[in-house]
Formats: sequence, structure tokens, C-alpha cells
Amino acid sequence: MYETTKIEKALLVIVEVGTERWPFEVLAEEFKNLVASTGLEVARLEVVKRKEITPALYIGKGKAEELAITAQEEGIDVVIFNNNLSFTQQRNLEDILGVKTIDRTQLILDIFSKHAHTKAGFLQVELAQLEYLLPRLKGKGIMLSRLGGGIGTRGPGEKKLEIDRRRITDRVTHLKNELKEVIKHRELTRKKREKEKEIICSLVGYTSAGKTTLFNALTQSDEKISKMLFTTLDPVSRTFYVHENAKVILTDTVGFIYKLPLNLIEAFKATLEELRYANILLHVIDASSPDLMRLMESVNSVLKELDIDKKAIVMVFNKIDKLSEGEIEMLKNKYSGAIFISALKGTNLGILKKSIYEQLFSDMIEAVIKLPFNMMELTDYIHTNCEVLKTSYEEDRAVYLVRTKKDNLTHLENRGVAVKII
Repeated sequence: MYETTKIEKALLVIVEVGTERWPFEVLAEEFKNLVASTGLEVARLEVVKRKEITPALYIGKGKAEELAITAQEEGIDVVIFNNNLSFTQQRNLEDILGVKTIDRTQLILDIFSKHAHTKAGFLQVELAQLEYLLPRLKGKGIMLSRLGGGIGTRGPGEKKLEIDRRRITDRVTHLKNELKEVIKHRELTRKKREKEKEIICSLVGYTSAGKTTLFNALTQSDEKISKMLFTTLDPVSRTFYVHENAKVILTDTVGFIYKLPLNLIEAFKATLEELRYANILLHVIDASSPDLMRLMESVNSVLKELDIDKKAIVMVFNKIDKLSEGEIEMLKNKYSGAIFISALKGTNLGILKKSIYEQLFSDMIEAVIKLPFNMMELTDYIHTNCEVLKTSYEEDRAVYLVRTKKDNLTHLENRGVAVKII
């Protein structure tokens, strides 16, 4: 006999308060995808419309009792709200519903925990989880009675949560200090890149826009691709060439999402800081989405929150293989400066590379460098910092036709190398 793990059945609840900016269909689809990322079975989705929230239950008591009946009749294991609940609201709802109840932040934290693979990822997830749980650990054992496994319990676990509030606060401080060390290490890496004049291009976009597919296509990598949300949690970097010897470091980062909780943005600053030091951002957009304008606005709001919305940004509309020629033309007319690609099919990747090259290397100039054979130790510098277009040899020296920045030529001239700008 083999014992199988029971799949939890979830009742999803979307509460629309006042005038919701996003259509219900879009919210519902995204909510279902979020829950599916945890491996739960979505048994039912309920929509509750309210003019305003109630302090005690978020929704009305009558509606909460209706949901309790539904949960009992359908054998629901967990009720998930697509809204952020206070500790009091969550506790009171749980008392009425009679089953485990979690909110949007806890759901996203659970997914983040599932996809963390590096030390920085684990640190950031645990920090976010503890900071979420800390105000909920009031009294003796409140919120601990239901921590018996399943969604909403990944991460710190029951053993850590049974310690007192002060020790949790100490753990939070310890995690923040460890993350500072991670940031310091990354700063050293960045300084090394700056010293070596490496150029960084970062992918940003709504989750499931196809960033990792594009990353793999440009860098010839095999990073994990999945339809599940937040597959990429930890930043990944690889090099690729945008034009012959013009090399760029490409970074893939965590996808954004509508109403990404601010405390998660704060906890993941060690990861999102990578975007701050990028020379250029590629905003990858799912061109096939019926609600792409809202998805774009959601990403732009996070970039603004991180204070990096003024950076050089290339809009990249992905998944054009899912569109008709007419639909593509409409988008091109509306977003004339954007690039339209299919990362999956490899369509127009050359055009994208050319656009990146033009933006990053617009100040490049062509020159002839005549390097004597007794100074060949500078060969590595030339190949690292210049795009070598042609190499020839004279009796006592190598002659390079290059495209590079003026600073690099000045460095060579200061070393006594003959340089002629064309």
C-alpha cells in the first residue's frame, strides 16, 4: 500500500471594495493561477462586493456564515482571500469558517518559499514571513494551532514559531544583518564589474511575461521555465553578445504582480537592488494579454516604488506568435518605440539586440590602435573593452580596428599606445 499526500481543496474569495480598477475576469484568472502555483485544488471561487470593509471580518457576518456553509458542504480545507487581512479579521474569519484562512500576502509568501533556491532567497523569504507573522503572534499560541502543514505553513515552521515574540524579533534582526552581508558581497561584485566596465541589462516585467524564455534565448541558457507564477525568484546573470564583440551581462529577476505587498518589496530589496545598477532595463510585456495596459501599469508602479522608473527602458512585447498580423500592427502603431518579438520562436531577437546595442553603445567611436609587440600585455584590455572589428599585423606591431568609448582610448594613449580616431 502506498500512502499519497492529500491535495488541499481551496475556496477562493475575491472581495471587490468600491470601484476596483481591474476587471473581475482578470483578477479571477490571476488569483487562480497563484493558487495553482501552490499545488492546491481550486474547488470554488466566490465574489463578494462591498462598499467598504468591516474592521472585524473584512466582509459582512452574513456572508462569512454563507461561506462557512459552503466550506462545510464541499469539504474545503483552506479559504484564501485575494485581499490582505489584518490579524483580527483573519482570526475572526477563521472562527466562523471553521477552516484554515489565509490572505493574499500569505499566499504569495508560500509561493516565494517554494521557489527560493539560494541563500539570499531563503533569507529574504524567511524575513518576509516572520515580519508578516510577528504582529499576529499575540497572546499564547494564537495562530499556531492550525500550523499542521499545507499552504501558509512553509518556511519558518512550527518549531520556530513557538518561540516568544522577543526571540522572533532577534531572528528578524539577524536575518537583516545577514542580508546586509549579501548586499555587501553583491556590491563587491558590482564594483568589479564597474572596474572591468561590464554593462548590465536587466529583465523586468509582470510575472509569466516570458522573461526567462527570453533570457534563455539570448544567453543560450536552460533556466527553468514554467507556466507557474514566480518561477524565477533569485536573480540569474549570464553574458551575451549584442553585436560581434560587444558583450553585455543579462540579468533575470523576479516577476512583478498586481498589488505586490509593500513589505515583500522591502524584504526583497537585496534582489531588486540589482535593477538599480543596471545600465538598461528590458520591460518584457505579454503582447497576447487582453489586459496588457494594466499589467504594464502594475510593473511601472513597482519601478516607481523602487525609484528606478527614470532609467533607460526598452519596451519588449513578447509572444507575438499568439497574435494576428493585424493585432501586431495595432500595437506597433500605439507603441512605436517598442520591440516586438517571440522569445519562444526566436522571432526578431536580432532586432532586439540591435536596439540594445544602439542604446548602450551610442557613444562608441571607431579608431585604429597600433600596439607594439613589446606591449602585448595590453591585448586583453583591448579585447575586453573594445569591439575589435579587424586585426592585422605589421613588422613590429599589431593593428586593431576597434569600436569603443573615448575613455578606453585615452587609457591606451596614456600607456604610450598610438591611437587614431577615424
